[in-house]
Amino acid sequence: MIKKWAERFFEWYCHPDYYEDIRGDLDELYRRQTVRHSDRRAGLVFAFEVLLLFRPSIIRPLQWPFLTNTSDMFKNYFKISLRNLFKYPSNTLIHVLGLALGLTAFLLIDQYISFEKSYDTFHPGSEHLFRLTTDNVKDGEIQVRDAMSFAPSGKALQEELPEVIAYTTTLKPGQGDVIFRKGEIPVEENQTLLVDSGFLQLFGYAVLDGDKTTMLREPGSIVLTRSQAEKYFGTTQQVVGKTIEVLGIIGRPFEVTGVIEDVPKNTHYGFNTLISLSTMQERIQNDAWNGYNYYTYLRLQQDADVEVLRSKLPALSYKYLGEETNLQFNLQAVEDIHLYSDFTFEPEIHGSAKAVSFLSLISMFILLIAWVNYINLSTARAMERAREVGLRKVVGARKGQLVGQFLMESLLINFGGALLALFLVILLLPYFNDLVGKDILIQPLTNLNLLQKLFFFFLFGTVVTGLYPALMMSSFRPIGILRGSFGRTKKGGVLRKTLVVFQFASSLILVAGTVIIYQQIRYMTTRDMGIDTEQVISFQNAPDRDKYEAFTNELRRLNGIAEVGGIGSRPGGGSSEISSSSGGIQIVGKTDRLESTMYVNDFDDHLMKTLDLDVLYGRNFDRETAADSNGVILNLSLLKALKVDDPTSVVGEYVRFGRDPENDKFPIVGVVNDYNRSSLKSQVEPTIFFFNQRPAASVIKLNGQKTAATIDQIQQVWSRFFPQAPFTYSFLDQRFERLYMEDRKFGRLFLNFAFLAIFVASMGLYGLSSYLSLQRTKEVGVRKVLGASVSNIVLLFFKDFVWLILIGILLGLPLTFIGMNDWLSGYAYRINFPWWVLLLTVIMITLIAFFTVSIQTLKLALSNPAKTIRQE
Repeated sequence: MIKKWAERFFEWYCHPDYYEDIRGDLDELYRRQTVRHSDRRAGLVFAFEVLLLFRPSIIRPLQWPFLTNTSDMFKNYFKISLRNLFKYPSNTLIHVLGLALGLTAFLLIDQYISFEKSYDTFHPGSEHLFRLTTDNVKDGEIQVRDAMSFAPSGKALQEELPEVIAYTTTLKPGQGDVIFRKGEIPVEENQTLLVDSGFLQLFGYAVLDGDKTTMLREPGSIVLTRSQAEKYFGTTQQVVGKTIEVLGIIGRPFEVTGVIEDVPKNTHYGFNTLISLSTMQERIQNDAWNGYNYYTYLRLQQDADVEVLRSKLPALSYKYLGEETNLQFNLQAVEDIHLYSDFTFEPEIHGSAKAVSFLSLISMFILLIAWVNYINLSTARAMERAREVGLRKVVGARKGQLVGQFLMESLLINFGGALLALFLVILLLPYFNDLVGKDILIQPLTNLNLLQKLFFFFLFGTVVTGLYPALMMSSFRPIGILRGSFGRTKKGGVLRKTLVVFQFASSLILVAGTVIIYQQIRYMTTRDMGIDTEQVISFQNAPDRDKYEAFTNELRRLNGIAEVGGIGSRPGGGSSEISSSSGGIQIVGKTDRLESTMYVNDFDDHLMKTLDLDVLYGRNFDRETAADSNGVILNLSLLKALKVDDPTSVVGEYVRFGRDPENDKFPIVGVVNDYNRSSLKSQVEPTIFFFNQRPAASVIKLNGQKTAATIDQIQQVWSRFFPQAPFTYSFLDQRFERLYMEDRKFGRLFLNFAFLAIFVASMGLYGLSSYLSLQRTKEVGVRKVLGASVSNIVLLFFKDFVWLILIGILLGLPLTFIGMNDWLSGYAYRINFPWWVLLLTVIMITLIAFFTVSIQTLKLALSNPAKTIRQE
């Protein structure tokens, strides 16, 4: 399609004497490109060459009688346009800089959005890849959507559904569970996955060495990425067959069976090491339907109807999970996971489609504001150029020629803006990558996609910004102009005011949005989480749990430590860092059986004191009480889900949970207050806690004195007890802040580009007020002679903008309320809409406009009236 359009365009403009020769060269170029590249790429190269050939020496002579020399005409347009641009350098600078900043913002944000939308599209046939998910359904409504699934579900669906042609089952170990030995140094490898033999075949990662069909089949097999192979062996050659000793919960020697290329960063499921899932068969039940902690991926047939396939899944859910289950299988496109997932148990922090949409709007706002500046200043200068238009018409210039002249000026300004934008993209890219926290690789001079968009907006901007002013000025009547009876056009004034209103409304939305975003982020990082997170460090315990009690007792003797507690899943972790159990739960004799997903955790009898976690009813675990070894503590959210009216009545009762209604009963020791273990985007999960005297992780409350020295002492104690394990700790409050990393990136982006938009708008307002004040120079002189003060004159000029500001505010306020309420709805815990922010923004926008207008008018108001009147 692109090639056909280019062919028609070339046939339209090319001189008949040159057409055959040049067309033959173009066709030969196209054939060579199709050999090396795709047809689409070859067509784009063909079209680009056609555009490069669009020059005066090749263009056919125009058959219009009034255009006798096209080349001379364009040269004349070019010279006059340059003369006009250099005649008014301040206006030219405002135009070029504004357009450059608008294009730069648009291109940078566009590349970021393209990167965000490219997640997992690099897999061969990615449009046919789906993740098997689990929905918790109650009364026909989905209550919770989980990214995980049951271990045997992939195999079951492939056997049941002909549309499923392949599957893979994967498991993500917890942080600190996998430790490699590099020489004598233990190294945590938290980017490790346990996968079955179908993983590499399903996803199609490039294999550097080994057989992808067998390299993950046998227990004890390990596959390294290029960077991992170079890290541990210094090369990617002849690595297969070598041994790596793995410590941690799966401690044993592993044989390297393959090396693959490094995984692209634009994936929702990153890794650098793969371990065969069959290694863990002795420790975990890969065929059990009593819990879902796995990530299962399916490849569907190319002609599979996804909606039809989804309709078959409820029946299969009942078949394998039981008729009473509330859980149902579902499918999620792999390409949609990064931006469109609201699921729990995601393996990594994902992006936000809403944030991408907001940023896209910001980039368009900035570009539109820059175009508005050009149109406003051009129409405002119409009076000044009216005599030029009148004289040209008197000597025979036609309307089309005048339009061409003004479009040439617009083309030169947009061309200058585009070149400057390209330079700014190259200059600002490192800063932008740091701002978004991603490594977006852009080669602006070779990136065809970026150059195409820049070229499109250059041409589109030339037409948008130049056509209306050109048509308006070319329509002036020469008789009225030369007689001096020409006045301002009503249409030009209305358009100019409308565009100024748009600028004020846009600025209001961006400023208010920025403040609200930062208010929500501040709320999330300062809100009471239900536990004490200040001066608390946490770390995964070493695999040798037999020494845990001796280790913690030794820590309690240190002066800088207030308390030490143990927990299975540390607060502040992602949704994948906690276990779940499917099936129902029931307080025996008290409640009906609730078919739902339970979140399971465990801790020791010191944790509550360490984190200041409140026991609402009952008591804490007690290691001296034998019954507590089988006891449980419930959180308040679980009692609410079970519809318990009197929480005190459940203490001492028994709870039974799991898919089997006859499972063992567990005595309820107590009820604890809810605490947020993860992001405030999600509600506190119904959770059941077991007693564990040797849990997977530790949390230490420091007393605030000599923190660095205390941590050094902790590390020394660790090294004495666990010399083979690395000590890796983090502060609990920092773990929570990490969960809001994407929100902070979005806030920084919004802030930077919002201020850029305000700067561009202010620059345009300054240019417009400067020109309008020059038009009223004589009026100002007369008013000063008659006794007007400086403040009177400044307010007189500002009065012209007051109504425009008011209308912009009235338009911007409801749009801000709707847009930011929609953004806040993505958080389970959020601020109330801060109306004071709108008031503050209105005051701020008004002051910015006032000072912008005052800069030029103050200069005019302080001038000598005798000089201004004499000049006029």
